[in-house]
Amino acid sequence: MNKFLQLHIIIFFWGFTPILGKLISFGALDLVWFRLVFSVISLYLFVLYKKESLKLGVKPILHLFWVGAIVGYHWYLFYHAIKVSNVSVAMAGFSTITLFASVLQPILLQKKFFWGDFIYGIILVIGLAIIFNFEPSSLSGLIYGMLAALTSAFFGVYNGKLINNYGAYKITFYEFIGALVTVSITKLFTGDFNLPIPEWNDTIYLLLLSIVCTTIAFTWSVEILKLFSPLTIIITNNLEPVYGIVFGVLIFGDTEYMSAGFYIGALLILASVFTYPLIKSKFSSEHT
Repeated sequence: MNKFLQLHIIIFFWGFTPILGKLISFGALDLVWFRLVFSVISLYLFVLYKKESLKLGVKPILHLFWVGAIVGYHWYLFYHAIKVSNVSVAMAGFSTITLFASVLQPILLQKKFFWGDFIYGIILVIGLAIIFNFEPSSLSGLIYGMLAALTSAFFGVYNGKLINNYGAYKITFYEFIGALVTVSITKLFTGDFNLPIPEWNDTIYLLLLSIVCTTIAFTWSVEILKLFSPLTIIITNNLEPVYGIVFGVLIFGDTEYMSAGFYIGALLILASVFTYPLIKSKFSSEHT
């Protein structure tokens, strides 16, 4: 299968995750806990089926656990953004992932910093300011969406470094375990000792979210890091907010309709992140 087609299938799956998150009836922390439990179990069964080895030393496992903690908090922030606002607002904030990735990649992977990142950062801030001006009640959703983008950019870029040392299954499995431990500890520290009993609809949505949109998509995305740079994947992932907003409007209707100012700001953000790779590629070619 063409590598770009693989990438777009993964992003299509991810574009549906905010929809499933909103459909699931309980809070963000419990949602992420169940998602991780189902994902760890399904991934382990898949690894057994594929007869892949998960053997690693203690130090690499602890390393992956640490990255997994970031994954766990990313998912919590992402779904909390949806719960306190709606899919459209959360995805508008999450679309800042390209800016964060462009800043983190030179730091984590020792690559040259691109001066245009600063300019694009200003454009993104302007877009967010327009959204907030027309939708002041959306501030919390935007902030949590941006924090979700920051954490996603971190482990997305960092996994590009890890894939050179460990296989995709090992990275995914131990990061998920680390995320599950982190979310469980967070529940204990917040005094939230109870878990809701998923209803039938919640169970179906959780299985889709965990198996298709998490185990399959996440492992697949780590695997194809061998074929793309992490930033290329994250830039293409800009389609995720588009899919999320479109799916949200189609499925939830009135609760997702926003003011014209919101869409002006969102379009400014999306236009900047889609033109970013073209400008950066042209700049790089002129200076090689």
